[in-house]
Formats: sequence, structure tokens, C-alpha cells
Amino acid sequence: MAAAKPIKPMRAQQVLLREVQRRLPAGVRLLQEAFTSEHRHLVWVKINELQPDTFYIFDEITGHAFADAVAELATLRPGGELTMSYTFNGELRAALHRLQRLAQRLDGIRVLAPEPPAQMSKLPPGVRFHRIAGTPLLSYRIALRDERPPVMFISRELPGARRANNPRSLGFFTFDRETIADFIEDIDQLLQGLGTELYAFRQLELLHKTTQQVARQLESYSRRMELLIRRAQRRPDLMTPARFHRVMQVAAAKMEELRTLPLRALQAMGKTKR
Repeated sequence: MAAAKPIKPMRAQQVLLREVQRRLPAGVRLLQEAFTSEHRHLVWVKINELQPDTFYIFDEITGHAFADAVAELATLRPGGELTMSYTFNGELRAALHRLQRLAQRLDGIRVLAPEPPAQMSKLPPGVRFHRIAGTPLLSYRIALRDERPPVMFISRELPGARRANNPRSLGFFTFDRETIADFIEDIDQLLQGLGTELYAFRQLELLHKTTQQVARQLESYSRRMELLIRRAQRRPDLMTPARFHRVMQVAAAKMEELRTLPLRALQAMGKTKR
């Protein structure tokens, strides 16, 4: 029998977001984009218009929906291994029946949780348990598969999340094979006790935050330059050609400086990478 064709990223994105929406209450239709604002207002995006490799703010319900949807997407093609994390005590116990169903479609499932279930024998065949209590991984919700198709959702608890009634987290989903490979390497290192943080997440967070900052400031300077041109047209007596030229040079230099910020952020990430 011919091997099943891999799912293309765009198709996988549509399937994933439909599955997420199906798992959410009817009134939940939007997610807040992280590090982004328009005229100092938060930016909200429709669930079906979310983009991969973009950071969003998740509450407990949307975070669970994304992790579960990634697990379902992973089972559309049999075989391969799935990594699932459970960040609170009791979550793994509640998920045992579902893990049993998922394990029937996959070669293996790696489970990360604070504590094992009361009886390890209740874990389905092919499910391997890793204790993450006291490790950096306890702050992350992860659902990851590295092939057929590669897909990952990951989010990190925001400060104070454990004490909140509706804990929030920062994260994203991706279908990029190289990004997923970097996270697999980091997770493996942490499980072996060889790391102190999830470097790939920190680096991508820094890059996304920087590019969002640049986009906002570029937009602001663009508006200021347009305003300057209109003023020069209305009052040429106040805005002499020499003064106009100096002001435009300063604005253009600032915009060029902003454009180099993402590159400098990438270079800094390269220096800090272990």
C-alpha cells in the first residue's frame, strides 16, 4: 500500500485552527496578539486567522484547545512520536484514556508531567513518562510532533499564572521543521538535566518582540514624515528647503536604524546560544 502523502503546511494550518475552534466555547472567537498594539490598543485576531510563528496570549481554555488540537492533527498520519506536557498535578491522570487512544495511532508518546500517575502500570503501551517537577519545563505547555506533519504548540506561563483563577501564557504554534528540531534538542537537554532554560523559546520571544517594536516605530516615523511633507506644502515660508532636508535626513536615519534592530537581535541571539 502506498505511503500516505504528508499534509502541506497551509492545509495543516487550516485543519489545526478548525480543530481548535471546535474545542472552544461558542463565544471564544479571538486571541490577543503579543507585543503588538495599534494606537495603544490591544490587537485581537480571529481564531481562524491566526498565523504560525506568531506569539499570542492564551488562557487556560485556549491553551488546552491548541495542545489537544495538535495531538489530533498528529494522528492524521500513523506512526511517529508525540510529546505532550501536563503542567498541573492531576492533568495526566485525567488524560490517560485519551493517551490510550492516541497511542494506538502513533509509534510512541513522550509524556512530561510533574508527577507520575498513582499506578505507572496504567500508562498505555508506548507511553514514556518523564517527571518535570522542579525543572524549567514545568512552566511550559507543549504538544509536539516532528514529522508527518511536523507540528508544535508551546506556551510559557506568564508571571503569577499559578496564583490566577484563569492563568495566562505566552506562546505560538508552528509547522517549521527547523524550529521544531531546535525545541526537541532543548527539551532533550533539559530532561537530561543539562540545561537551565528553554533557549529556543527565549530567543524567538526576543526576536518577535523586537520586530513588533520596530514595526510600530517605523509606522510612527512614517506618519511623522507624511505630516512634515503636508506642513511644508501648506507653509513653505516656515519650512525652508534646507530645514526640510535636515529633518528628513534625521528621520530617514532613524528609520534605517530601526530596520537593523532585528538583525542585531539575531546576532545577539547567536552570541548567547550555548
